[in-house]
Amino acid sequence: MIIPSVAMMSGFWSELTEVQKCTAEGMGFDYRTGECIEGSTIFVPFSERQPLLVNSGMLLSTLGLIFCLIGLYRSVSTNHQ
Repeated sequence: MIIPSVAMMSGFWSELTEVQKCTAEGMGFDYRTGECIEGSTIFVPFSERQPLLVNSGMLLSTLGLIFCLIGLYRSVSTNHQ
């Protein structure tokens, strides 16, 4: 449940670091190519650029939550018998 979220966050934060380096140099950042550019930043949302990572991460997190709830329900029901 936690691993997919950490993977998405690490991808986002590593990219944010690159963006901050470019803006500190007075340049823009092209999110499509991942490079510094002259002029203003061309923004494209992370979910649009990495749909497989975002969608599979959300799916795996949801499945993890469901399995945790099933495990908790089973442990509670076995303790009451």
